[in-house]
Amino acid sequence: MRGPWRGRLPLLVLVLVVVGGASLFAAAGSEGTLSYYRTPSELVGSTSSGTVRLGGLVVDGSVRESGGTVRFALTDGETRLDVVVDSVPPSTFRAGQGAVVAGRLGSDGVFHGQSVVVRHDNQYQPSEMLSR
Repeated sequence: MRGPWRGRLPLLVLVLVVVGGASLFAAAGSEGTLSYYRTPSELVGSTSSGTVRLGGLVVDGSVRESGGTVRFALTDGETRLDVVVDSVPPSTFRAGQGAVVAGRLGSDGVFHGQSVVVRHDNQYQPSEMLSR
């Protein structure tokens, strides 16, 4: 082979193999770690009848707890959806916090959940900063 690629082809092949291998390792490492959820707007407009994950922000003033049942509302900024969960949510669960609930949308228009996972941002703040 003649021209500008002469002597560089083996290096180019090596770089492509290394990048391809690194991509495969990254994809294999993240397998099973992604958790998809639907927003209230997506869920209300769908015909989903199975178990889904619903994600959104807990609406201020909507959290009510009574006899082991927790009622609250989730919003995506456009649609508000009432949620009922028959389990105790994590201690970090509160209004204004992001949450993902696994469950089903009932015929009554209320999402009936089995479990609640609190979403959080990736910014670390020392506990003395949180108490201010």
